[in-house]
Amino acid sequence: MKIAITRLPEKAGSDQPLCREFGHECLIVSPMKAQVYEDAVQAFVTAANEETYDCIFFTSALPARLIGPLLKTAARIIAIGPQTAEYLAEGGITSETLPSHYSRDFVPYLGEWIAGKKIGIPRADVPNPVLIDAINDAGGQAGEMRVYALEPTNVHLETEGAEAILFTSANSYTYAKYQKEGLLPLAIGEITADRMREDGTEPVVVGNGTLMGTLAALNHYLEDNMSPSASLSLDMPRGGIIAVDKPRGPSSHEVAAWVRDILGMPCGHGGTLDPDVSGVLIVMVGRAARLAPVILSHEKEYIALLRLHGDATEEQIRETAREFIGKNYQRPPLKSAVARALRIRTMYEIDVLDIDGRDVLLRVRCQAGTYIRSLCRHIGFAIGTGGQMVELRRTRSGGYDETMCCSLHALRDAVEQAKNGNPEELSSYIRTPESVLEGIPTVTIRDTAVDALCHGASLAGVGITAADSFKKNSEVAVMTAQGELVCIGTALVASDAIVPGATGLVIRPKMVIMQAGTYPKGWVTKPPVVRTRKQERAPAPRTEKKGERANKKNTAPDARKSLRPGPKRRPENSKEYLNTSKNGRRRGLAEKSSKGKSGGKQGQSKYGGSRSIQRKK
Repeated sequence: MKIAITRLPEKAGSDQPLCREFGHECLIVSPMKAQVYEDAVQAFVTAANEETYDCIFFTSALPARLIGPLLKTAARIIAIGPQTAEYLAEGGITSETLPSHYSRDFVPYLGEWIAGKKIGIPRADVPNPVLIDAINDAGGQAGEMRVYALEPTNVHLETEGAEAILFTSANSYTYAKYQKEGLLPLAIGEITADRMREDGTEPVVVGNGTLMGTLAALNHYLEDNMSPSASLSLDMPRGGIIAVDKPRGPSSHEVAAWVRDILGMPCGHGGTLDPDVSGVLIVMVGRAARLAPVILSHEKEYIALLRLHGDATEEQIRETAREFIGKNYQRPPLKSAVARALRIRTMYEIDVLDIDGRDVLLRVRCQAGTYIRSLCRHIGFAIGTGGQMVELRRTRSGGYDETMCCSLHALRDAVEQAKNGNPEELSSYIRTPESVLEGIPTVTIRDTAVDALCHGASLAGVGITAADSFKKNSEVAVMTAQGELVCIGTALVASDAIVPGATGLVIRPKMVIMQAGTYPKGWVTKPPVVRTRKQERAPAPRTEKKGERANKKNTAPDARKSLRPGPKRRPENSKEYLNTSKNGRRRGLAEKSSKGKSGGKQGQSKYGGSRSIQRKK
């Protein structure tokens, strides 16, 4: 699905990759623009570096990007959400993140610590009395500084091709001018949703305050509300993978949308191809769309036609092309879906297949994210003639090549045959999620551990029966004994430290593919205790007053408490008590004494050391 996201361009850096992880395309639209107050930014940085604030609270990503790299303070840093924390981390600042991602929960998060502390808040020129009053009521001092202003652009948002629009704040909805018909309204959180409802727009999806949470909620909504085409029964609880031979003309998103309409199930694509590029396009159906990060990381293979701007010898062309095997610096072209930041990409193979005058046919096997258009331009520069890419076709993506692809027409015909009771051809086009696990180590688990993972629990060693070799923090595919993919997880330990059948957490699930309930539940949940009114509750234990315990015998039922030494009972004769040491002998009389520095006699003190006892002369 193509989603229009209302976001400031300065804050949209990670939106596109995150949307692709969930099988969607991102279109940034800006109903507002930011006017940065440079003097206020510098004033806040100076105050923070002079240790004016005990804590700094970043309520949005823009101040984090502006101020984070300039901070040199020991103050406690708190970010409102993961994107804000990410910008701070890029500036070298380690921060805490509010679990709820709402500023109203900032004071409860700090608790009693906030009393007497000064809180620095660099934020937009938008009032937030709920936050400021809460800080003051809790005994803190709010040092609010408005470092930028939000101004409406007053332009009609270009949402052509989008199927949904996601509002990332209440103000972005207030100032948005867009064509409402045909767009699913989405809200990033409850505050934004309340503002939309006040205006008569009911959001179909409400997130948890983060883009990641909203995209996850959107996928659940699509799974629940999209049904297969009429008379077509598709039993794919874990989704499926289709390799489509994309023609020249439509975009990758349009092809995925056509597959969605044909099958009647939510679809996403892995690895964007430009409209004028043809070839292998991986389309993920249903829950398999969660495998987008895995598919996007696969190596690719292309056939490219390079046209030189001048004449060159065959030996010169072949020798120059070989020089580009290995790591290359690349900057994405002007027309691209990502930021034009300098990056490094690896070329594994570059073969010159044919040379016809100034036209050079190349086969390139490369790392994911490589721009062949940039590679062709660089080869032309290195030859000395200049050059440009004329035509491009992707021939392989991971383990899928051209021979495994189907056209959109063939897929449509296969669906019609399936409706008439002949599903064999359609089944041959839709492959299981396991088919994209090229190069990912796997672990095999017991059937009793499957459902717990589907509910988000981490995997312990006791649930593992076999494991490949992998390092700590690497991606691992968790499989059932029947070879079905349960989830993609992050290894908490290296494979060498795993002992099948032993306790201890081993893998944390990251992308759960299998639907909960597919396997029987192998874990036990204790039922809640239900009391009736007639049931008598056990009397609460009586709290002893100070000094009362000394007058009681130790009647503890458990052995641990009975082994503790009780207090020494004070005899009736106070003088005898004060002059008695711990071993029961008379202090200063029965004990052997020795002269100390003070000239008195030393004996065993109450606390085990020696003390000087002065004798009256």
